Amino acid sequence: MDNIQIVQLILCFLACMSGVSVLLSKTPLSAALSLLGVLLCTGFIYGLMNEHFIATIQLVVYAGAIMVLFIFSIMLLNLKDENYEFSWKTPVSLAGITLSSLLFIVVIRFLVDDFLSPRVKNIGFFTTNQIAQIGGNSKVLAHALFSQFYISFEVISLALLTALVGAVVLAKRKFD
Repeated sequence: MDNIQIVQLILCFLACMSGVSVLLSKTPLSAALSLLGVLLCTGFIYGLMNEHFIATIQLVVYAGAIMVLFIFSIMLLNLKDENYEFSWKTPVSLAGITLSSLLFIVVIRFLVDDFLSPRVKNIGFFTTNQIAQIGGNSKVLAHALFSQFYISFEVISLALLTALVGAVVLAKRKFD
């Protein structure tokens, strides 16, 4: 069993645990954040399987846009539990943050190594032979999205973040 398979198994375990956490959550926001964990783990698994287009769509559409919609809806409906107090200083929280950070670093390292592999050399317009040689349209699209068009990608994410903050400010005025 090589390192990528071990990381995939760890991600599968984390996705399953996050799924169980969605079912057992007491607050809507914690359920939404657990669902975000499932979606992120699934996207990373697709990335490790060299399905970069599906991984990109999973992370951008589902983990990005759909989760923003879910959390936005929860915030607008003002669903909260007054008795719930979260503390970052509990041992479980610190262990979870540490393990999540380490796993994130390992996954990103494998994804960067895969993207920087010598298989993808050209950036720009591709011929049919070059696309077949690289491994298909999805790899070309994912590589172009995160190499040539990364500034556009980040600008769109900042625009969505600005819209979310504006909506929260407007909703807060409505409730106050």
